[in-house]
Amino acid sequence: MPTFEYRQWLIGLIIANVVLLLLTPFAFRNAQWLRPLAYFYAAVHLLNGTGHTVATIFGRTVASVHFPRPAPGFYSSPLLLAGSIFLFLRLRATGKESPINS
Repeated sequence: MPTFEYRQWLIGLIIANVVLLLLTPFAFRNAQWLRPLAYFYAAVHLLNGTGHTVATIFGRTVASVHFPRPAPGFYSSPLLLAGSIFLFLRLRATGKESPINS
């Protein structure tokens, strides 16, 4: 896995947030082409939040990587879990609605 410096990471994070912001109008219109991407996004964040929680429980990610508890990212993992579950529920609830201007 490549090593990113803070500047590269920050630029990537800003670009990702701008792209998600630009997709917002399509999400409000319930665009059908966006739904698979939203399911994927929710699944990634559900796994990410679960991974941080499990890493805290076990105190490591792999046999050679140990860290003091709590694991990095543990305190934000409840937000990831709640947000992904909310997105799954909203996707399911709006799945049968007819899309407007998709």
